[in-house]
Amino acid sequence: MPRSRSRISSVPPGRVSMAEPGRHRLGRTEPYTTPRRAHSGLDTAGRAWLRCGRSQPNIALLETQRTVTPFTRGEYCSLFLCPEFHGEVVALSGVRRWMSYLLLCVSGGIIFQVAYIRFVFLEPTYQALGLTAQEYGGIMSVFGAVAAVMYFVGGWFADRFSPRALIVAALVITGIADLALTVSPGYLTTLLAHIAMAFAGMALYWPALVKAVGSFGSTEQQGRLFGFLEAIRGVTSTVISAVGVLLVGTLLAPTVGVLALIAIYGVLCLVLAALIWFALRGQADRAPDGERSALSLRQLAAAARNKYTWLLGGSIMLMYCFYTTLGYFSPLLQHDFGVTAALVGVLGVVRTYVFQFVAGPIGGVAVDKLTRSTPRFLRLAFAGATVCVALLLVLPATPALQWVAITLMFVLSFAVFASRGVYWASVTEARIPAEQRGGVIGLASGLAYLPDAFLPGLVAWWIGDPAAGTAPHGGYGMLFGFLTAAGVLGIVLTSLTLWVQRRERATGPQPSATALT
Repeated sequence: MPRSRSRISSVPPGRVSMAEPGRHRLGRTEPYTTPRRAHSGLDTAGRAWLRCGRSQPNIALLETQRTVTPFTRGEYCSLFLCPEFHGEVVALSGVRRWMSYLLLCVSGGIIFQVAYIRFVFLEPTYQALGLTAQEYGGIMSVFGAVAAVMYFVGGWFADRFSPRALIVAALVITGIADLALTVSPGYLTTLLAHIAMAFAGMALYWPALVKAVGSFGSTEQQGRLFGFLEAIRGVTSTVISAVGVLLVGTLLAPTVGVLALIAIYGVLCLVLAALIWFALRGQADRAPDGERSALSLRQLAAAARNKYTWLLGGSIMLMYCFYTTLGYFSPLLQHDFGVTAALVGVLGVVRTYVFQFVAGPIGGVAVDKLTRSTPRFLRLAFAGATVCVALLLVLPATPALQWVAITLMFVLSFAVFASRGVYWASVTEARIPAEQRGGVIGLASGLAYLPDAFLPGLVAWWIGDPAAGTAPHGGYGMLFGFLTAAGVLGIVLTSLTLWVQRRERATGPQPSATALT
C-alpha cells in the first residue's frame, strides 16, 4: 500500500493475506485485485476506517507494515496505517473527537436556558411575554408535568434512533420554540413553546446526550466524561447568563433585553444543531442495536415494592423543592430588601450557575472524605437549608439587612447544589440489586422532580406580582413556612434511610427481584 500523507484513496492492486476472522496470520498470500469502490475516513475513537465496495471478498486481511486488518464487504473497518501517516491521523481525529464532545457539552448549557430563565430573570420574563406572575407560574407547572412524563418516554426514543439525530432534532425544536416566543409573545405561544421544550429536552435530548457522551470513552473514563459535562455546562450557562445580565441591564426596557436574550438562545440552538450534525460521527451516529434503556412495567412494579424508591425519591423531592423555588428569591430581594435590579441579575447568575460547578464537586469530596455516607451528608444539607429559610421567615424586610438576606440565600444555594451533585450515589450505597436499579432510579426520578409540576404555580399564587403592589411578604411567609416543613421532613427521611441501611448491614443484603415475586 503506498504511503500517503494526505489521505487513503483506495485499496491498490497487490496481494492480501486470506485468513479466518480473528486469526491474523502473515505470510500466506493470494492474488487480489482492487475493488471497484472504496471510501475512507476517521471515526470518533481516532481510528482510520475503510468502506469496502461490492466486489470486495467477504473476508480479507490487508497487509500493511506487518499489521493485518480484517474488513468485510459493505462495512466500516479499522485500518492500521504506516507509522508516519498514523500520527497525523490520530492527531486530526483526536481534535475532531474532542470538538464534538465540547459541542455536546455546550449544547447542554444552552438548550434549557429559556425553560429555566425564571431562575435569573423572573419578573422581566413574564412581563416581556405579556403574562401575569400567576399565568407564568401555571405555564411553568405545565412544563414540569410534561417533563416528568417525558422522562419515562425518553427511553423509547433512545432505543430506536441515533443520539446524533435525537440531539439535533431537540436543538432545532427548542430553537424554533425560542424564536416563536420573541416573534409572537402571549399566553398560548408561551404555553405551546414550553410544552415543545419539555418534549424536546426530556424525551429527545437528555437520554441521547447521556448515550452520546458515554460513547466517547471506556468504562473507566465515564466519571471524567460526565464530570466535565457538568462543569462545561455550568461554565457555559454562567457565561451566557452573564452576557444576558449585561444585555438586560444596559437596555432601557428590561423586557426588550429579555426578548433579545431569548432570541440569542434560539439562534445558538440552531447553530449548535448544524455544527453537531456535521461534527458528530462514530458510535453516536448509529441507531442502538439490541440495547434497551426504556423501563418495563415489571421493572417499575419491582421498584414500587422497594423501600429505597420512596426513601431516596422522597429525599430528593424535598431537596428539589428548595431548588425549584430559588428563582423566586429575586423579587424578594428587589422589592423587600431594596436590592437594585442590576444586582439582582448578577446575584441570580451566581446563585444558579456559579454554584452549579463549584458546590457540586465540594459535595462529592465531602461525602467521600468526611461523612462517608450520602444520606448523612443530605441530612446535614437539609439542616443547613432549614435554618436558612427559617431565618428568612423571621428576618425583617428592610434594606439595612439586604446583605444578611443575600448571605442566607447563598448558604441555601450552596446546600442545594452540593446535594444535587451526590443525589444518586445513594443508589449504590443502598446495595440495591442490579436488576432493580433501573426501575428504582426511573420511578424515584419521577417522584423526585414532581415539584416542578405544581410548585411554580403554587408559589406564584402565594407571592402574587410584587411589581404590581401585591403584598409579597405574606406570600413569602407561606413559601418559607412550606420550605421549613420540607426541610424537617427531609431530615426525618434521611435519618430513616440511615437506620434502614444500618439494619440491612447487620442482617444481610436485600432480597433479589425474584424473591419479591
